[in-house]
Amino acid sequence: MLENLLTRRQEMLKLKSTGMSLVTIINDLSVKYDITRRGLYLDWGNRKRWIKGILSLEDPETFFLDVLTTQKEIYKHTFLEYLKADNSNAKIGALRLLRDLNKDMYEMVCVHDLLIRVERIEEKAGVS
Repeated sequence: MLENLLTRRQEMLKLKSTGMSLVTIINDLSVKYDITRRGLYLDWGNRKRWIKGILSLEDPETFFLDVLTTQKEIYKHTFLEYLKADNSNAKIGALRLLRDLNKDMYEMVCVHDLLIRVERIEEKAGVS
C-alpha cells in the first residue's frame, strides 16, 4: 500500500513536470490506481508535506540527468510546434521558448560543472 502511494506520487510529479494538466493527471491516475479523483486532489493539495521525500536528492547526478532529459523533450516538442505553426505569432512564440530552453539547459550544464569543480576543490582541501 505504501509502495503504491509513493509510486503514485512520483508519477503525479513526473507527469506534472512534463506540462500535463492536473485535471488530465487526476483523471488518468484515478483509473490507474483505483482511487477517487477527490482523494488525488486532496493528496496533491497536501503535497507540501510529502514532496521533499519524493524529491530527495540521494542521487543528484540522476536527478540532473532526468531534468536535462525533460528539457530536451520539451525542446523537441516545441521545435515540432514551430515547424507546424501556421502563423508568425505562433512561430515567434515557439522560437522564444526554444531560446529560453537553450538558456536554461546551458545554465544547468554550467552549474552542474561548477558543482563538480567545487566538490573536487573541497575534497582536495579536506572540507566536507
